[in-house]
Amino acid sequence: MALRVRYSISLALLTIWLTLLSSSFKPYAQVPGTATYYTTYLPSACYGYEDQGVMIAAASEAIWNNGAACGQMYQVNCISGTNEGTPFPCWASGSVVVKIVDRCPASCRGTIDLSQEAFASIADPNSGVIHITYQQYVR
Repeated sequence: MALRVRYSISLALLTIWLTLLSSSFKPYAQVPGTATYYTTYLPSACYGYEDQGVMIAAASEAIWNNGAACGQMYQVNCISGTNEGTPFPCWASGSVVVKIVDRCPASCRGTIDLSQEAFASIADPNSGVIHITYQQYVR
């Protein structure tokens, strides 16, 4: 009887643990790339003149997917600088979550073009371009 109770408790704890693990699982892998920043947010390709705040980004062709990226959230992590002018541009936090609201122009130098505020939250804006990893953010 005691063995059966212990087995039931162990099974219940295992079920709870697996449920918690699966609910926090993020199925998207981090992808390497580069990030730049921009300062004119309206109009945007996704929302026109509707303000979406400042933690936003424009997607390059690598992310855009014919507009399917609109509204998707991405976690962007600063890895390192790309020039010697600012050799260590990443701030301690080094990570930001942004909403895709625009398409990066053809002249875009990064994989993802962050708003100036989003860029400044993870790196020194004087660096201009940084190495990053990014992944789609799932709550």
